[in-house]
Amino acid sequence: MQVVEALSADQWEHVTSDAFVPLNCVAIEPDFHGRIEFERFDETLMVSHVTTDGLAVDRTARQAAHANSDDIHLTFQLGAPGIVRQDGHEARVTAGSVTTYATDRAYQLDYSAPGQRQLLVQVSKRALGIPVDLVEASCARLLVAAPDAADVLFATLTESRGRGDAVIGETMRDLAGTMIRASVTGARVLPSTRRGMLATVRSFMRGNLHDTELDVAHIAEAHYISRRLLYELFEPFDETPGEHLRRLRLHRAAGMLAGSDVGTVTQVAARCGFADATTFTRAFHREFGMLPREYRVRAGSL
Repeated sequence: MQVVEALSADQWEHVTSDAFVPLNCVAIEPDFHGRIEFERFDETLMVSHVTTDGLAVDRTARQAAHANSDDIHLTFQLGAPGIVRQDGHEARVTAGSVTTYATDRAYQLDYSAPGQRQLLVQVSKRALGIPVDLVEASCARLLVAAPDAADVLFATLTESRGRGDAVIGETMRDLAGTMIRASVTGARVLPSTRRGMLATVRSFMRGNLHDTELDVAHIAEAHYISRRLLYELFEPFDETPGEHLRRLRLHRAAGMLAGSDVGTVTQVAARCGFADATTFTRAFHREFGMLPREYRVRAGSL
């Protein structure tokens, strides 16, 4: 992970040119401070965490004409609102928005509101493993409309921060391509790699922990795969899908018990997908070495 910082427009233009692509600063806050933490996986993929106090930048048509790559920027807006413009289109972004735009064409970013944070993926169109016309269609829309697929990619980007390798890079490209396909086609799209599918399955589990009917059979069916393949996805991590699901439920319950949740143990168990309090209490004790009530008391005394 490399880190660069800037305190002026000239410095920001310099660091962004090195990290991303050449840009012009057209507005900047007087006490500006910008920071980029970036991780380059290979010549087709880079992931960056960007924090700024407020600025607006312009990638001119002349700068774009000299682009020596077919990269796009896929950006998760995490902080204050902003505006993205390209090819006569405009998208207003708020925390949770995801955008795609091409770096080989002019664009403008209005991030003048203070408190800006973005998670940015710079990736080659052709490295995504999907038809380029789908990528162009996504860039034309600017906003990505595939929240489930976006959640999977965002979780993977966050969990993998600072420990990138070739396998993780391949998974990120797969998940980015999956998200773009889902957004453009409006259909549910599943990843093509095993790591991508595993990330999708895990995200599905996290989103459905409250469902007492959720089990291995339902998970496999929801992803159009066999139970055998589902087990194979988890084999490298020395746990079964059922064990992973139970661990997720127990840790979700522990967070509730340690937090401001005022529900009873039975209510917490139900919210985490346990059919009865007795089964939950036994499983919780095996995982944490104490009963749920004891855990709540100890957490409250810290």
